[in-house]
Amino acid sequence: MVFSGVAYTLYAAVVFAVAAHAHPSQPTKIIHEKRDVVHGQWNKVGRAAADTPITLRIGLKQRNLERAEEFMHAISNPRSETYGQHWTPEQVAEVFAPSNEAITETEQWLLGEGVPSDHILKTTGRNWIKVSTTVGKAESLLDTTYNVYEDGGARLVACESYSVPAAIQGHIDLVAPTIQFDEREAIVTTRGLKRRDEALAPKFKKLPHGRPEADSLKNCSEVTTPACLRALYDIPKNVKPVKGNSYGIVEFAPQSYNQDDLNAFFTVYGSGKIPNGTEPIFNGIDGGYLSTESGSGIRGESNLDLCYAMSLTYPQNVTLYQVGDSVVWNPATNNNFLDAIDGSYCTTDGGDDPVWDAVYPHDDTYNPGAYTGQPMCGVYNATKVISVSYGSNEDSRPANYRARECAEYMKLGLMGVTVLFSSGDTGVAGLRSQCVKPDGSYTPVAADYGRFNPMFPGTCPWITSVGGTALPAGKPINTREVATYDFGSGGGFSNLFPLPAYQADAIKSYYKHHDPGYNASRYNNTQQVRGYPDVALAAQDYITGVDGGFMAFSGTSASAPTFGAIIALINGERLKAGKGPVGFINPVLYAHREVFEDVVEGKNPGCGTPGSARSRDGIP
Repeated sequence: MVFSGVAYTLYAAVVFAVAAHAHPSQPTKIIHEKRDVVHGQWNKVGRAAADTPITLRIGLKQRNLERAEEFMHAISNPRSETYGQHWTPEQVAEVFAPSNEAITETEQWLLGEGVPSDHILKTTGRNWIKVSTTVGKAESLLDTTYNVYEDGGARLVACESYSVPAAIQGHIDLVAPTIQFDEREAIVTTRGLKRRDEALAPKFKKLPHGRPEADSLKNCSEVTTPACLRALYDIPKNVKPVKGNSYGIVEFAPQSYNQDDLNAFFTVYGSGKIPNGTEPIFNGIDGGYLSTESGSGIRGESNLDLCYAMSLTYPQNVTLYQVGDSVVWNPATNNNFLDAIDGSYCTTDGGDDPVWDAVYPHDDTYNPGAYTGQPMCGVYNATKVISVSYGSNEDSRPANYRARECAEYMKLGLMGVTVLFSSGDTGVAGLRSQCVKPDGSYTPVAADYGRFNPMFPGTCPWITSVGGTALPAGKPINTREVATYDFGSGGGFSNLFPLPAYQADAIKSYYKHHDPGYNASRYNNTQQVRGYPDVALAAQDYITGVDGGFMAFSGTSASAPTFGAIIALINGERLKAGKGPVGFINPVLYAHREVFEDVVEGKNPGCGTPGSARSRDGIP
């Protein structure tokens, strides 16, 4: 997907195109966002009727985002005099809230265009203005044409570009629904359609030699256990919990853990004697739906994350943020999760973008387990470490949408929260192993051509992206690790986000010593963009309790919660010493590369290439 004419964002380049208007009384408008290609199988079937009701959401620019690197440097760089002096939620809300001018001038534009004042609603966090109107009026406001598009059994109303007055463009990030093409806003016309799941879907297989002994280190290259991980990374056992320490795992419905499976795993592989009945602290968000279905497709991801987050930090409590309900056509997203821990980011009508994010309440007529309540805004505290094993292609959402979400992770970092995301399991290719054609559309699955397809949120510079390694086959614990070989550990370079200062030296060294040799037709090789992952650790064949038995799972979905457990234990030691949590850790990681071992063997293939034969020098 290629977006041109995108308004200024913190991370994306600005391309403005002036649009001429016939009526002299109308304000001069310029193209704000334009879609050059429509992904998927959406086919235009005709103009949308002018009297079709539509609710526009106008996302207002937040103040001071251009100072993000300055703010983060002050509290996250170990050489800073204010290192570790994290902000309060109140400070974050005050510094970044949209200006009064942005709100007032946007409202004045709408009123001047004839929108009744009672059809204009400001949301609680001041980040959005909602306009209840019709397609015809929206076309006039945005100088666009809305059409009806179909994809299989779904149809939606959208446009392929839109414009806003030049005088207020600087106040606006995005307007929706406009150029966003996705199932979440679609009207389903055929039953039985499935959600396009964004879980990284760890690979699973039967245990090669049966269930290993809990404390055995003999076959750690074949099956990973908590004991293997403790030996590999010097993780202490049975560390006394510390008041104020916290670790959170995020899961999205319909992925659901099973307590019986956790109990079976803890009984054999738990740190110490974890009794049956031990459960994560449950924070249900917008339904907090736990499916009753079985199988690795439903249980695998959540069971894997919790088995290792809990066993490696025991007896420290682990919080489960279970997000979403049973409506699989309108599933929850990262933004719905962010709403629940930051009320200033939340809209009053559910979700942050009505196209990409789930909108609540849901109708439970045909969906038992649907969430019929109002969206949950600011109801939970953020744990000091958060691990997420879900992602999507960076270009599968508009640039402004990505920038807004990425900025929220920056705010969490300012408040002392370490946010970890799995880097992906398809090497340099995107979700479902698809690459990008010259026109911006995707190649078929596992095609041997195309441009590399980076994964988000891994490309966001304010999170820590966790990749995967493995012990060489048949080798013992003390052997140097290599890149994963059961799958291609996700990694590459962003097409949206610039090179953060903390990563500059590592990227320079990488290109000097390990340049893969691909030109710009393959990936963004400008050397001026964010590279990922930041760290990597064991990611293959994690033994996990599933459906009353045990299976082995591989994926960066395993390495992220494991690394999170390590950070949670470090936070505990800091709290014991009277210090605060580490918070955003990337500046420290890159400033002290000497404590890591670089991975120099292996590949992260995709798009008909081996990817990079070596990891970025200095990026573990």
